[in-house]
Amino acid sequence: MWQIAARTTTRFPSGPTRPNSVRFHREVGRTSSRSFSLHLMRRFLVIAAKTTLALLSLTGIGLLATSAWLVWHYGYSFGLPTEAQLAAVSPTGPACRTDPGRATIPLVDMSPLLRNAVIAYEQPDFYEAWSLNPIVEIVLALGTGRSPKPAGITQSVARCLLLLSAENDRQVDPIASIYFMQRVTRSLSRDRILEIYLNESYLGRSAFGVAAGAEIYFGKALADLEIGEIAFLMTRARWPFRTRTFDTRARDYGIDRMQTAGLISDTQAAAAKNRPLLLREAPGAQTRPVNE
Repeated sequence: MWQIAARTTTRFPSGPTRPNSVRFHREVGRTSSRSFSLHLMRRFLVIAAKTTLALLSLTGIGLLATSAWLVWHYGYSFGLPTEAQLAAVSPTGPACRTDPGRATIPLVDMSPLLRNAVIAYEQPDFYEAWSLNPIVEIVLALGTGRSPKPAGITQSVARCLLLLSAENDRQVDPIASIYFMQRVTRSLSRDRILEIYLNESYLGRSAFGVAAGAEIYFGKALADLEIGEIAFLMTRARWPFRTRTFDTRARDYGIDRMQTAGLISDTQAAAAKNRPLLLREAPGAQTRPVNE
């Protein structure tokens, strides 16, 4: 009797949850829910990855189509001077304008200070930068709203060389300008581009090129220009209009750029700014000191 009572009062030891217990059903439910959530997450990631790949593929196709259209439009139908026309440009003489009586000064005959000052002022990475990529520049301009990176020398020469094609008697759009600058940098050496810029940029007073500018503004040969006079001439290509109050400030700004680029010392810069800017009077102008 005692043994039977003992057996009936003995509890089962703790162990695995029995299949028919409430705890068992709760654990199974939680496991099923986790498995279902993981399954949904996997499906979501797979769908997201496929969608991303599809969008990237469509974007790539769109860019290729845009590139092909740009190459066709600006390379063949727009009328820009071709690479063959650019290659036929005289390697030593005038490139854009063939006015009689105007001499072309070889780049090697210009002072290093003049050449380097113009580069520092207009396009500091003129020699170091890679050729312009028109597609990259256009996409960046459209996507960020910024203008293409500064390329004063190359841009000026490209604008000048547009005259090689008789069809380009109109103002080209910015995209055509970017595309043509890339063609110019592919067809001409950087030295030749700089030489064209220095010989054919308009500096005001009907002067084209630094040699003509030196004569018209200072009555000097190019080799005899002082630091301040070089600084004045290199700013004149950007602002060729006449103004007396602006001349000295423009010269001083050019001197500052030369000093920042390490082309002249602080002492030379200060001395150049202290010298009077003596310009020859333009025909018909009233005679008076420039710095007043």
